[in-house]
Amino acid sequence: MIGPTGSGKTTVLNVISGLVKPDCGSIVVDGIDITALPIESRRIGYTFQNPTLFPHLNVVKNIFFGVAKKRSGKNEIEVEIKKLLDDLGISHLTNRRIQGLSGGEMQKVSLARMLVTKPKIILMDEPFSHLDIPTKRKLRLELRRVLRRQAVPTIYVTHFEDDVYSLADSVSLLQNGMIKYTDRLESMLIRRQNNNPTFGFLSNTLSSIQGNYLEGNVINSKGGLTTFNVGSHLLEALGDYSVGSKIGILVRPEDIILSREVVKTSARNLVKAKVAEITSYDVGIVDVHMIVDAFHITSRITEEARADISISQGDDIYAIFKASSPQVVREE
Repeated sequence: MIGPTGSGKTTVLNVISGLVKPDCGSIVVDGIDITALPIESRRIGYTFQNPTLFPHLNVVKNIFFGVAKKRSGKNEIEVEIKKLLDDLGISHLTNRRIQGLSGGEMQKVSLARMLVTKPKIILMDEPFSHLDIPTKRKLRLELRRVLRRQAVPTIYVTHFEDDVYSLADSVSLLQNGMIKYTDRLESMLIRRQNNNPTFGFLSNTLSSIQGNYLEGNVINSKGGLTTFNVGSHLLEALGDYSVGSKIGILVRPEDIILSREVVKTSARNLVKAKVAEITSYDVGIVDVHMIVDAFHITSRITEEARADISISQGDDIYAIFKASSPQVVREE
């Protein structure tokens, strides 16, 4: 769920969780009206920007806290906690105190504590916003994998494009307390590539709209270099990923070089494209929007660079970028 600041995203989560009482209407989960239920009876997990963990307890005791009283079978719960710790890659932190954990590790502990209660729904309010970029990238991949395995419906609030591409099955746009748009991620990407005005409006609500998002199937991965196909094109990215899996990548427009001719370069990716549109900005920067068979990409260059190679709408052009440019944000 995305939307401008003040549109009501956090309020929606608070109403669902029971932290805020709605003025009217009802909250229905699996056909059951939970509007009047107390918070503790709703079986809804809620993760905030800053994890609320007990500093005087170690990792496993934080996860165990509260669940033992609600569920019988201590041994069964301990087995579940161990599986969750393994799945989240934090089994080595079992006896660590909270004070010694990184921000990413604390979010994983918070998620494990939530999942062990077997919630019917998970609510997440920008849980990665305060983390550094490398940690965010890693946690996004891990979070989607864990949530798909646990099969728990999740509403995730964000302002960031990377979160949408990494995590979403569907996207809802909230404005002034009203859902203006909901669609599957795949349909949303088609709208974006076709320059649909709906997606243009959607883009204005997200921070850092600066990536070309592409999806493809891995056909080879060896020695830290992965080859995947997008349509009829073979592209390469750094990293090792499972052959046959589908990956999603982001490539910054600034990382895409344009050339009139095929040139010898260390860049591993070269595709022939047709210039569909050119957008100029007051700061001497232009975005060159291109069609490449099955996908669209955008390159951001200076006005001077555009003049040097004389790029106009309708021209054939080569788009070039290094294997180190794509950021893999999704794998499944």
